[in-house]
Amino acid sequence: MSTYFVTANYTSSAMKGMIENPHNREEAISGLLDKMDIALDHFYVSATGHIFMVITGSSVNVGAMALVVGSTGSVENTSAVEVFTAEQHVEWMKLAGSTTGAYKPANS
Repeated sequence: MSTYFVTANYTSSAMKGMIENPHNREEAISGLLDKMDIALDHFYVSATGHIFMVITGSSVNVGAMALVVGSTGSVENTSAVEVFTAEQHVEWMKLAGSTTGAYKPANS
């Protein structure tokens, strides 16, 4: 399982719907994520309608989730970026250090 930082913006029609029918969007999103075997780790919304989530799931499930949500027209400018822990970052540094010099740049 991978961890993703997901961002999106509610559309104006989605904001209008939320004004007309106030409800907890985290609960609505959690229902979909549960069905797709994706864990919702954190959920935030800005005053201007930006959504910020940290989720954990497979790339296939996260891709499918993006298609489902995007097809509704309620969000736009969606992004799902795989993110890593500080410990994973240290592993990258160690591997990079052990292989530096093994790559010959194209311009050399």
